[in-house]
Amino acid sequence: MGLTLILNFNSVSAANSNNTTKSLYNNTENTTHTPLQTTVKASAFTSTTKTIRVLIYNGNGAGTTYVNGIISALAAANTKNLLPGYRFAYSTTTTITSTKIANYDVLAMPGGTSGKTYLNSISASVIRNYVSNGHGYLGICAGAYAGSSYVNGLYNGWGVAPNVRCKAVSHTGNIRITMTSSGSKLLSTSGTITLAYYNGPAMYQYGGSIITFATYTDKTNGYQKYGAIVGDTYGKGRSVLSGVHPELSPQNSFLLGEMIIWAANLQPVPANSVSMSQINSASKIIKTYLVTYHKFPNITISNKQITTSQFLQLQTSDILNIHSGSTSPITIEPATNPSTVVNTYKTGIITETEYLTIAKRVNNYISTYKKAPSYSTSSLGNIKFESLIYMYLRIMAYYSTYNKLPNQISMTNYT
Repeated sequence: MGLTLILNFNSVSAANSNNTTKSLYNNTENTTHTPLQTTVKASAFTSTTKTIRVLIYNGNGAGTTYVNGIISALAAANTKNLLPGYRFAYSTTTTITSTKIANYDVLAMPGGTSGKTYLNSISASVIRNYVSNGHGYLGICAGAYAGSSYVNGLYNGWGVAPNVRCKAVSHTGNIRITMTSSGSKLLSTSGTITLAYYNGPAMYQYGGSIITFATYTDKTNGYQKYGAIVGDTYGKGRSVLSGVHPELSPQNSFLLGEMIIWAANLQPVPANSVSMSQINSASKIIKTYLVTYHKFPNITISNKQITTSQFLQLQTSDILNIHSGSTSPITIEPATNPSTVVNTYKTGIITETEYLTIAKRVNNYISTYKKAPSYSTSSLGNIKFESLIYMYLRIMAYYSTYNKLPNQISMTNYT
């Protein structure tokens, strides 16, 4: 006699069957399990830590040492918990497109060949739209030249720091900088510190106002009291430009982290909302639990108890946000589970266009009726409530791995 596991919200029941045991999930994840206890509590994600997603450019003109330095500094900040309440999730990219950078909080342009190389390699409109729509920009050395409005006598920058102009400097070696009162307050760093320096800009205000976080302390590079680290706004976004290298030895991971936090300008998550990063983190845990135990855990996100129907609402909202490029926190809607489920779909492919349409339809249904639908219609037939959740868990797992939504998702007709 075979054993068929029947998924029913937060419990598993075992039923005798003459059929061969089948997985409720993708065939590649099919494993045999013994009957489980019907009551299991699993906290999906309870941390209130804010995750800042940083995309580091390592394409044409970027210096490998500088890219690795940023990675090393962010890893140290996470490992040593240098900035309690924050962690950094970071990736690198050799190309920059609006789609590729849309779901990151901060774009980091490292030191490299020259700011002009960056300007010739990357679309100015992509960078400007990204920052103006509310994201952050961190430019170090060459990245600072590129992000400024103008490099004196040489070229115009992208202007994502529209009120910052640069003096081109030729000097290498460690250099001392002095934090201003604004730097002490906003970057939690004070006094005079020594950092690596490789021909970084000497920056000053031109036009509107900027924030000067730190100045060059002495005449080592010929530009005493010019800006060494400055901040500016562009549209809804923020930019930090740095002529010095906190990512290199003598490394200052704390200062680099504070610069990124200021650029990210993350808004507090409303009391009845959760961030997209929290949903994405919870999804990884829930998918692993579901595949392992063939049932849903009790779900907790940011100390909030979430029903499976509410989680479906958060999933669909998250995926629709990803598609639109939004990073806004998602409000938790009241939602009860359906009393019955309907499952008649056949094996086949659900395209990205269709699963986004289904997400919108399901999301609207939950908002209107305050409960999840028993099923959603599709080109393959009716997909039941639990199968919808698992479908979107797989989609979100793909997104977490590849930083893009899949073009399609394969569906197996489970029994």
